[in-house]
Amino acid sequence: MRILFTSMAVRSHLYQLAPLIWACRTAGHEVRVAGQPELTEATVGLGLPAVEVGHGYDMLKHLSNRQQAQRYKESLDSAVPVDERRRIQQESLRPLVETVTVMAPDLLRFARRWEPDLVITDPLMLAAPLLSQTLGVPLVRHLTGPDLLRRLCPVQGQPTTGAEREQWPPGLVELYDRYGVEVRDDHPVRTVDPWPGSLQLPDVVGRIPTRFVPHNGAAAAPDWLLEPPSRPRVCVTWGTTTTMLGADDTVLARVVGALAAGDVEVVLAVVRADRERLGALPDNVRVADNVPINLYLESCGAVVNAGGAGSVLTAACHGVPQVMLPQASDTPAVAFNFSASGAGTMLDATTADTATIASAVDAALTDGKIRDAAERLREEIAATPSPADVVQVLEQLG
Repeated sequence: MRILFTSMAVRSHLYQLAPLIWACRTAGHEVRVAGQPELTEATVGLGLPAVEVGHGYDMLKHLSNRQQAQRYKESLDSAVPVDERRRIQQESLRPLVETVTVMAPDLLRFARRWEPDLVITDPLMLAAPLLSQTLGVPLVRHLTGPDLLRRLCPVQGQPTTGAEREQWPPGLVELYDRYGVEVRDDHPVRTVDPWPGSLQLPDVVGRIPTRFVPHNGAAAAPDWLLEPPSRPRVCVTWGTTTTMLGADDTVLARVVGALAAGDVEVVLAVVRADRERLGALPDNVRVADNVPINLYLESCGAVVNAGGAGSVLTAACHGVPQVMLPQASDTPAVAFNFSASGAGTMLDATTADTATIASAVDAALTDGKIRDAAERLREEIAATPSPADVVQVLEQLG
């Protein structure tokens, strides 16, 4: 089969797709990965064939302001009237709609020439149904966390109600009309899902569970990993877009301050801009510059993160207890969902002081109930069908 994968220009989303893409290739299928030019370096770095589409529009730049982040949080507040929530949601989706509008012509031009048998997409790629419907091929979405988007965002494989034209953002309706594709929510036929089934929201349409296989980029394993830590090791990872998407940049400093006085070794995995804001670091902090966290998480007793689904799942598959301080985008909802497992503690990033953070990390390192919950979740993930098993299911669709 020829399988076309589509992803938004967010590296963490591509990294979650990567194990399934590799599995498809090793099963003998032809694959292509379509994304904006900003994703090309990461795609090629994974040894995958990239197709550049949608030049000239930077979605993250348009999303990266505190007002946008605040509006998104308001759209999740059940106390806000339904009509107002819908209006806020449509407004917050505007950069996403503009992105897929820019990408659609290039996507369709390539797809018509290459003629894929199957399209597998990042859920944010709202242009993917244009491909599947125009070419008459099945569409499968690949989740990157709990299935939250189907409550906020159209084209998520949920049953069609007939009210989509009123509920979708106007720009998206115009895009579908332009290409003669029906405005409805049930275009995807199956959903590949790496989020643990015990935590996933109910009624995921056509769910195909898959084992999460951590990938956080390519790098050489550092020498310091050859020796076991002399004291408990705590990873602090902040994601690649947390601060960019409007998070309070003082929270990370509080986390580092909370761990500075403890008898722990801190491994700090942050982007360069966040590292520079921190200034001088305590003696017990090691900076893991460009070292993927999946290379050293198994040596850690706890991890502190910003609630991004990729970071949360990577720690979960290693059985590492977590402390989450979510702020931006969907991270509050992701962290709230994951905290139900008992394997992670969610703190309010706006109010948690250094003492509160230090106490939560100490519990993650020592509390038997938290550690047992993390181990149960690790076992659940390990028992889930592998990406290679999923390929066999997908082959029946093509």
